[in-house]
Amino acid sequence: MSDNNDTTGIERLQQLIGPDYTLKWIIGHGGMSTVWLADDVNNGNREVAIKVLRPEFSDNSEFLSRFRNEALAAEKIDSDNVVQTYDYREITDAADHTFCFIVMEYVPGESLADRLVRDGVVPEEDALDIFEQVAHGLSVIHSLGMVHRDIKPGNILITDSGHVKITDFGIAKAAAAVPLTRTGMVVGTAQYVSPEQAQGQKVSPASDVYSLGVVGYEMLAGRRPFNGDSSVSVAIAHINQAPPQLPQTVTGPARELIGIALRKDPQRRFSDGQELERAVSAVRLGQRPPQPRFAAAATAVHSPPPASLPATKLGEAVNVQRHVPQQTAHSARPPQTRRPQDQGASSKSGRSNGGVIALVVIVLIVVSALLIWMLYNSGILSGGSANETSTSSTPLVTEWVTTTVNPTGGNDEPVSQAPTGGTSLEPVQPSRGAPETQNAAPSEFMSEQNSNSEQRRRRDEDTYPSQYYQEPSSAASVPSVEQPTSEQNGASQ
Repeated sequence: MSDNNDTTGIERLQQLIGPDYTLKWIIGHGGMSTVWLADDVNNGNREVAIKVLRPEFSDNSEFLSRFRNEALAAEKIDSDNVVQTYDYREITDAADHTFCFIVMEYVPGESLADRLVRDGVVPEEDALDIFEQVAHGLSVIHSLGMVHRDIKPGNILITDSGHVKITDFGIAKAAAAVPLTRTGMVVGTAQYVSPEQAQGQKVSPASDVYSLGVVGYEMLAGRRPFNGDSSVSVAIAHINQAPPQLPQTVTGPARELIGIALRKDPQRRFSDGQELERAVSAVRLGQRPPQPRFAAAATAVHSPPPASLPATKLGEAVNVQRHVPQQTAHSARPPQTRRPQDQGASSKSGRSNGGVIALVVIVLIVVSALLIWMLYNSGILSGGSANETSTSSTPLVTEWVTTTVNPTGGNDEPVSQAPTGGTSLEPVQPSRGAPETQNAAPSEFMSEQNSNSEQRRRRDEDTYPSQYYQEPSSAASVPSVEQPTSEQNGASQ
């Protein structure tokens, strides 16, 4: 607004501010404002800091809205680690220009930026102390639904006793409010900007966590993680590049803490100041920082279910026999989560499909039995020549799919069990010379079949040496039914 030596300017500014505050001198400059040290006349002449919006911005409705938002938001914050706001005023001068200022707590001491210029590296113990105090201040800010958006060493004040306070809400706003920044406009110092903020995307408390992570990196390493010839190149580095390793003098827990805070994906960082504060507290005790709760939850969602859990039905274990086709390594698919209503629909569909399969199998058995019975009655199978009955020295065995039905009459579907040895679920066509069936013909037909089989055997012994003739084994046509493992049952539910 005016220099310390500009007496006319100071008098004009004092007249606009009014008698409640007495201006002393300028103590700082910001991007949109000038900060004055003043005495609060109505409160025992306590020293306060007055932030006055620059005249070139006060007539701009967008900047004025942002400045007003800063004051109204800051008045709600009550934290020992955040600079307190006392008053906010807007005044219209004789030329119809808007003049506004904020009265804040004055913090004697220096900024973290000043200390970094003077000392370079901050000892780890002191750095973690500063880190934790700033995280606590952010936890209060975030609990009110606000995002600071400009965490950097210049906005972190340190008193002579080591107390830390966050200041400068010039670009902070309530997260739920209508955005005051134009689409694509990057707000925040490029050296400390989060990747999502640099890309003009939606910001969140995790954006402040990233910026504080950059500050922590700079305190421990004595340098920023990314540097460049321009703000654009630095912002691009925040988006695409991994930060360099911290010095080996930094302890493992502290290195991990900074690494989590600097993750590119905000969902994998500490979600807000409160979670970050707890992590810093653990590191100061020599422990590893806990993983962010959102990242841990995402890992749990994608974890496969325990293999030892049995198949269940309404919470009770049931014995389910089901066909599990052989799979190769490349056919395995990752587990997928389904909503409860989807699982219920799938269970109903499975029971419906099982009933259809059982019906088809029964129909096939009956039709095949009738066909064989008709062929025997017509004399095709019983009265044929030796050449017709002995077309192969190795007899073919008819194999049928067996059906296992829950004896309790429950809702469990009948499930097919595949014959061993990788045999197809479809039945093998019966040999015209040696049919073998199960549960396929009435007892009269079985007696006739056994008689005809004995006649053919004797006739074939006259034609072929006995060592080349083998009676079809009835056991070969009965596939073994293996009890499925609990892992298979669990996977099928």
